[in-house]
Amino acid sequence: MAMRDEHPEVVSPRRMSSRHTGRLTDARRSLASWRREQAKVAAALEEALDGIRSPYQRYRISRRAELTSLLAVGIAEVVVADTVVQALGLTATATDLVAVAVGGAATGLAWLVGHEWAVSRDPQAVVAGQRGWLRLAAATVGTFLAANLGVRVYYGLLAEQAGRLGSGLVAPLLSGALFTAVTAALMVVAAFVTAHAETGKEAELRARLRRVRSRLRSVDDRMGVLDPVPDPAAHFSVIDE
Repeated sequence: MAMRDEHPEVVSPRRMSSRHTGRLTDARRSLASWRREQAKVAAALEEALDGIRSPYQRYRISRRAELTSLLAVGIAEVVVADTVVQALGLTATATDLVAVAVGGAATGLAWLVGHEWAVSRDPQAVVAGQRGWLRLAAATVGTFLAANLGVRVYYGLLAEQAGRLGSGLVAPLLSGALFTAVTAALMVVAAFVTAHAETGKEAELRARLRRVRSRLRSVDDRMGVLDPVPDPAAHFSVIDE
């Protein structure tokens, strides 16, 4: 049996298989060690995210979702504002510019209210004595909506008089109240999204966590490729028999 084991046709393949198995074992051990380190990093990042997130923020709205929502609300505000700006009798370009300005102001005020609401409930800001402007922002929004309603009612009344449809106040008031309610609803949506959106620090930690999880998935795939191979000694023992 020993002489058969020393036969070159048996010894050479066995050595090649042994070296290959050793390399696979070393690679798998290195990947397993690296994966444990990355798992610890991911756990630390998750713990940090839970630690810096304020208790009132039950919704985890990402920065990208916040920007997308604000953009969509801003476009909707411009469309709604365009309905009343057209009554001013301006040129097409001026009408569009004024509508964009009004829609942008509505979205900006909504963002300010949401931001100040978040600051007013942030324990760190309270401890640091950071002054909030929530009341001023809310008063500004109220003034904006009141002016919005007044302009809509006024120009609605002028439109009725010009069309000789009468001078009643009910129809312009209902129309103005409807469009103002739509504007207010859009502002509430924008303020809510801003109030519950993640901060810059949270966004940074979440981006790092996504990268770590991506690397972990990549390592899991590679470790799946490096499945344990059969023991070559057992294979050649069959040949020897």
